[in-house]
Amino acid sequence: MLRFVGEGILDHIYGLISSGLIPNKKIKNPMNTLTLFYTHNLKGDLTLLPRLQTFLQQLKRQYDTKPLLLDLGASCVPEAWHCAATGGRSMPIVLDGMGYHAANVAGMFAEDSRDKLKNLISMALVDEAHSWRYHVPPVRDDGILISTQPAPALRLCIVLSPAETTSLADNMLHLQGIQEGEVGVVTLVLADEPTLASHAIHPMPANTLADITIIAAIELVESEAKRIE
Repeated sequence: MLRFVGEGILDHIYGLISSGLIPNKKIKNPMNTLTLFYTHNLKGDLTLLPRLQTFLQQLKRQYDTKPLLLDLGASCVPEAWHCAATGGRSMPIVLDGMGYHAANVAGMFAEDSRDKLKNLISMALVDEAHSWRYHVPPVRDDGILISTQPAPALRLCIVLSPAETTSLADNMLHLQGIQEGEVGVVTLVLADEPTLASHAIHPMPANTLADITIIAAIELVESEAKRIE
């Protein structure tokens, strides 16, 4: 069983302790446009994440935006030793440190483990039983729902599960499944009825340099995972 909780080790990884999962009953600062970046199929590959972080920062500069950053699922798998040792929590901890806002964690850990983890990180943990409403400070928009399945939403439902293609219909945004080392980018116009302005899949260049901050975070997570393995 993972023993990150109460041992203070995660307080040294960015000090992120607020889950931000409780929605406000009012929509504050509703947005007219939304850009989102997403990943998928990371499969417990911690060695990929420092380079991925650099690539995400490059894409942010390229698109000149602060995007909603999501993961479609399969970030932690039992075949990865640290996922098995930590009960599926290792990858979400690092993704949180990378600035992800929400991740599909369906089937990754038990409910009690989820409850402990959500109090340590700010990234929303989305699964079949838990959705998330847009809250990226200072903007909160309860009309935007992130869920693993299509669900009613005032403005937009982002389905956080892989689809065959990226599409938007009936206020439901489906995102095309991609492979590790790729980043999907979607731009939406939300003014009256949501419209899909653009979508693209960017492969990470092989020569992308690693982010040293994420390397340090991974070393801490691996050290703790080895200690409890």
